[in-house]
Amino acid sequence: MAIVYIIVIGTTIPVLWSEDITAFYVVLGINSLVLGLLTWLILQTNYAFDSKNLFWKSGPFKGTIDIHSIKKIEFHKGIVIPVIWKPALSHVGLIITYNNYDDIYISPENRAEFVQKITILNPNINLINQPA
Repeated sequence: MAIVYIIVIGTTIPVLWSEDITAFYVVLGINSLVLGLLTWLILQTNYAFDSKNLFWKSGPFKGTIDIHSIKKIEFHKGIVIPVIWKPALSHVGLIITYNNYDDIYISPENRAEFVQKITILNPNINLINQPA
C-alpha cells in the first residue's frame, strides 16, 4: 500500500514546476481524493456476523450475505483473484460462493477461526483447498 501512496504523491510533484496553477490544483484535488479513498478502505475494512448474516464493509462499500445461502468457501492464496467483489486487504483470503452464482473475496485476520465459526452456523458449507 505504501507504494501506491508514493506513486500518487509522486504524480503531484512534476506539476509543482508547471506554470499552470490550474493544472496543479486539478492534480492535487484528484490525488487527494484517491489518497482519501485509499485511506478509508484501509481503515474501515472489516467483517462480522451474527446467527443469520455475514456483514462486510470496505470504506464506502458494504453488504450482507445470508449465512445459509453460502455454498462453499475456498481458501485462496495468490495475486490473481477470480472474483468481482474484493473487499480485502490481503492476497491470502477466502472466496465465498453464495446463492447460485455470487461470490466475494474477503481476508479476515484469522481465516481458520472465521471459517470454524461460520461452519458452526452453516455445516453444509463445502470447504475447498483447506490448509492442513
